[in-house]
Amino acid sequence: MIKTLIETAFSKTAEFWGEADPALDALRPRLWPPTPFRDEIPTLAPGVRRPCSPMLKARFEHCGRWITATHGHWLSLTDLEALWSEAETAADPFLQAVKDAQIAGQEDWPNEASGLFRPERLTLFAGSDYTYEKIYLLWLDFEDEPEVWAYDANGESRYRDLAVYLQAYIADDVGAASISWRA
Repeated sequence: MIKTLIETAFSKTAEFWGEADPALDALRPRLWPPTPFRDEIPTLAPGVRRPCSPMLKARFEHCGRWITATHGHWLSLTDLEALWSEAETAADPFLQAVKDAQIAGQEDWPNEASGLFRPERLTLFAGSDYTYEKIYLLWLDFEDEPEVWAYDANGESRYRDLAVYLQAYIADDVGAASISWRA
């Protein structure tokens, strides 16, 4: 199911870009091959991993980095681990920009997920090197799948899991942005 949802979302994104100017080829949606898979997903806390859920297993077995994805660029497992290392992050200008944007959001954006939750509860699933778009996975106790917290021009949107998030993206449903967890 997740593989089909990813392929549908990818097609939707690619269709949006159409036959754009060749100067924009670097921004055209692209799926990178999967990186070596582990049954654990890195969190923002260095060295801390969470057990891989069934949906995330399907996602990471299907592709690695997804350039120009649903919100920013989806990160590969290798990218997630590289974010733990200052040297590896600094060696990749894209990852450095994604990490800088994540830290800026944590420090300067009220109620941003990485400012609300401990780093071992969050995975930076997607980020951007040129916008503030990003996606966090929020790992909750006693849940099989992490929640998806997406940030874009609509603000913040929360989804029960990756499948619900992808279904909303495919349907152009931005209703989650109007549902606040705050009082």
